[in-house]
Amino acid sequence: MLAKFNVLNSENDQSLEGIDYPILLNTDQIASVKSINIMYKGNIIKGFWVRMVSGKKYKATRVPAEIKSLLDSDEGMSQREINGSQLTSSEYQLDISMQ
Repeated sequence: MLAKFNVLNSENDQSLEGIDYPILLNTDQIASVKSINIMYKGNIIKGFWVRMVSGKKYKATRVPAEIKSLLDSDEGMSQREINGSQLTSSEYQLDISMQ
Protein backbone atom coordinates (compact mmCIF):
# COMPACT_ATOMS: atom_id res chain seq x y z
CA MET A 1 0.00 0.00 0.00
CA LEU A 2 1.33 3.45 -0.89
CA ALA A 3 1.51 6.17 1.76
CA LYS A 4 2.70 9.77 1.63
CA PHE A 5 5.91 10.74 3.45
CA ASN A 6 7.86 14.01 3.41
CA VAL A 7 11.58 13.32 3.09
CA LEU A 8 14.73 15.45 2.86
CA ASN A 9 16.39 15.76 -0.53
CA SER A 10 19.25 13.46 0.54
CA GLU A 11 19.83 11.09 3.48
CA ASN A 12 22.89 13.13 4.56
CA ASP A 13 21.31 16.58 4.14
CA GLN A 14 22.19 18.79 7.11
CA SER A 15 22.08 22.08 5.19
CA LEU A 16 20.18 25.09 6.40
CA GLU A 17 18.06 25.20 3.25
CA GLY A 18 17.18 21.49 3.34
CA ILE A 19 14.22 20.81 1.11
CA ASP A 20 11.64 18.26 2.10
CA TYR A 21 9.39 16.93 -0.60
CA PRO A 22 6.43 14.55 -0.68
CA ILE A 23 7.06 10.99 -1.80
CA LEU A 24 4.85 7.91 -1.96
CA LEU A 25 6.45 4.84 -0.38
CA ASN A 26 5.15 1.30 -0.39
CA THR A 27 4.56 0.57 3.30
CA ASP A 28 4.89 -3.17 2.59
CA GLN A 29 8.55 -2.51 1.66
CA ILE A 30 9.51 -0.63 4.87
CA ALA A 31 12.04 -2.55 6.96
CA SER A 32 12.13 -0.11 9.91
CA VAL A 33 11.14 3.36 11.10
CA LYS A 34 13.03 5.06 13.93
CA SER A 35 12.40 8.41 15.66
CA ILE A 36 15.40 10.75 15.32
CA ASN A 37 16.34 14.41 15.68
CA ILE A 38 17.04 16.16 12.38
CA MET A 39 18.71 19.48 11.63
CA TYR A 40 16.17 21.21 9.38
CA LYS A 41 16.40 24.84 8.26
CA GLY A 42 18.63 25.73 11.20
CA ASN A 43 16.46 24.00 13.82
CA ILE A 44 16.44 20.58 15.43
CA ILE A 45 13.13 18.85 14.71
CA LYS A 46 11.76 15.43 15.55
CA GLY A 47 11.91 13.30 12.42
CA PHE A 48 12.08 9.70 11.32
CA TRP A 49 14.71 7.43 9.81
CA VAL A 50 12.93 5.18 7.29
CA ARG A 51 14.81 2.14 5.99
CA MET A 52 13.42 0.15 3.08
CA VAL A 53 14.00 -3.57 2.44
CA SER A 54 16.03 -2.58 -0.64
CA GLY A 55 18.52 -0.79 1.64
CA LYS A 56 17.45 2.72 0.60
CA LYS A 57 17.19 5.09 3.59
CA TYR A 58 15.23 8.32 4.02
CA LYS A 59 15.19 11.08 6.63
CA ALA A 60 11.51 11.89 6.87
CA THR A 61 10.17 15.11 8.33
CA ARG A 62 6.61 13.73 8.22
CA VAL A 63 5.19 10.20 8.17
CA PRO A 64 1.62 8.88 7.96
CA ALA A 65 -0.34 9.20 11.20
CA GLU A 66 -0.67 5.40 11.48
CA ILE A 67 3.11 4.96 11.60
CA LYS A 68 3.60 7.80 14.08
CA SER A 69 0.91 6.39 16.38
CA LEU A 70 2.60 2.95 16.30
CA LEU A 71 5.88 4.54 17.43
CA ASP A 72 4.19 6.61 20.15
CA SER A 73 2.03 3.79 21.56
CA ASP A 74 3.08 1.20 24.15
CA GLU A 75 -0.04 -0.85 23.47
CA GLY A 76 0.80 -4.50 22.93
CA MET A 77 4.29 -4.12 24.40
CA SER A 78 5.54 -6.28 27.26
CA GLN A 79 5.94 -4.87 30.78
CA ARG A 80 9.34 -3.72 32.01
CA GLU A 81 10.70 -5.72 34.90
CA ILE A 82 13.64 -5.31 37.26
CA ASN A 83 14.33 -8.06 39.78
CA GLY A 84 10.86 -9.49 39.21
CA SER A 85 9.03 -6.18 39.83
CA GLN A 86 7.07 -4.49 37.06
CA LEU A 87 7.79 -0.82 36.44
CA THR A 88 5.23 1.78 35.44
CA SER A 89 6.02 4.14 32.54
CA SER A 90 6.64 7.06 34.91
CA GLU A 91 9.12 5.04 37.01
CA TYR A 92 10.93 3.93 33.86
CA GLN A 93 11.18 7.51 32.55
CA LEU A 94 12.59 8.64 35.90
CA ASP A 95 15.23 5.88 35.81
CA ILE A 96 16.30 6.87 32.29
CA SER A 97 16.58 10.57 33.14
CA MET A 98 18.83 9.85 36.13
CA GLN A 99 21.43 7.96 34.05
